[in-house]
Amino acid sequence: MILSRLPAPRAIRRARLAVASVVLASAALLAPAGALAQGMSSDPTLAQTLFEEGRRLMEAKAYAEACPKLAESQRLRPGTGTLLNLALCNEALGRTATAWGQFKEALFASKKEGNAAREAFAQEHIGALEPRLSKIVLKAESTPGLLVRVDGHDIPAAALGTPIPIDPGAHEVEATASGYSVWSTTVQVAENADLKTIAVPKLQPAPPAQAAAAPPGPAAGGAGSAGIAAGGSAGGGGGEGLRTAGFVIGGAGAAVLGVGAVFGILAAGQASDAEKDPALCPGKQCTPLGRKEIEAAETKALVSTIGFGVGVAAIGAGAILVLTSGRSEGEGASAPGRVHARVVPLLGPEGGGVGVVGAF
Repeated sequence: MILSRLPAPRAIRRARLAVASVVLASAALLAPAGALAQGMSSDPTLAQTLFEEGRRLMEAKAYAEACPKLAESQRLRPGTGTLLNLALCNEALGRTATAWGQFKEALFASKKEGNAAREAFAQEHIGALEPRLSKIVLKAESTPGLLVRVDGHDIPAAALGTPIPIDPGAHEVEATASGYSVWSTTVQVAENADLKTIAVPKLQPAPPAQAAAAPPGPAAGGAGSAGIAAGGSAGGGGGEGLRTAGFVIGGAGAAVLGVGAVFGILAAGQASDAEKDPALCPGKQCTPLGRKEIEAAETKALVSTIGFGVGVAAIGAGAILVLTSGRSEGEGASAPGRVHARVVPLLGPEGGGVGVVGAF
């Protein structure tokens, strides 16, 4: 029997090093990205500072200054207590629809958390606000690709013809469609259960030069309606395409990284098993068959290393695309649960929101 001297420990170390490299590099690459995302979306210290300052301003009845601070605190670190204070602040400013929607959201959150005191508090304010809610009804003539906006927020096609709670004050209503002239009007909504009906006429075809220059508008009920439901203005454009591409490329990179990890684990296992098998490598001296097993393990280790490199590069490229695409607006807190209810858009002078109606 011919025995060959095998540097089996070296092969095993190489395979294990490939696995360790994948794991450590993944952590090194993804942890900063996660930390960056966490820093962008959640800062507990700043959130608490803004909450306390907002509360101090509310106690001084400086509601116009307090509401933005509470809103930013809620964005940084969503919480039912902060949301209730924000609703109280908007109620004090006369933003009845905004406050009503926030109390509704806080009611669902309190139900989910099992906090009966907060649930009762939110329900009490909802009951007091509902008879006072002012609303608008948007009725539109059929126009292909019609998109209706109120204060820059897209209104889903399904919401047309439905009374939508809205804050008192002046609101801009706009209707657009690709190849048609823009129609707009201003509506003044009064306090205490005012109801305004806006009839959007059939849009007129745009002059040829204007139609050629105008970019196609988004379809009704698409990204814009999602922006309203999230409590902010609609985002989109080229940045959204880059963001999507970044996630796709990053996801592919993560998949390749996973393949590299699998091959690294297989390599380490195959080399280790060969070394421990007395029929293949007795006394660390391998037979030709044992040598083939070790060489196969080294090949898997090489595939693992290549997969690791490609995966890291793809994830890095995806992260760059996502971070340079800009951040979508309207990333507010959503309702934590649904209890036999439906969501309707709410509109205010400083942003969109949602209302929830149904049985609780």
